[in-house]
Amino acid sequence: MTHRYIEILHSRLCDAAAVYIQPGADREAYLDGLAATIREHSCEPFQISAEVTAPGFPDADIGTIQSGWCVAHDAGYWLVYQPERDRYCCFWGTDVTALGAPGIYGEPLYCWSA
Repeated sequence: MTHRYIEILHSRLCDAAAVYIQPGADREAYLDGLAATIREHSCEPFQISAEVTAPGFPDADIGTIQSGWCVAHDAGYWLVYQPERDRYCCFWGTDVTALGAPGIYGEPLYCWSA
């Protein structure tokens, strides 16, 4: 059975409104690739925390802790779902006990492309 946070993630992989597409790039191919990469690196959700780093979030001061459910990760890049805010954000770092949260948040395609 698929975890509900993964189901939510997959249902939101069509929202590309905030994703930057380089001029001349094949928009559809780029977005399909992002979605495929997220699916490939999705995981059984687990709780994870990170320290807010610059530039930060509008609702959290630098140095405070943000937490959520990791739904995908790859090479020091962590896609985190915060159900209480119904948003995704990025955590960065290779040591899961010392991650940073630089304030990238929004829909999963946007976060993964940042």
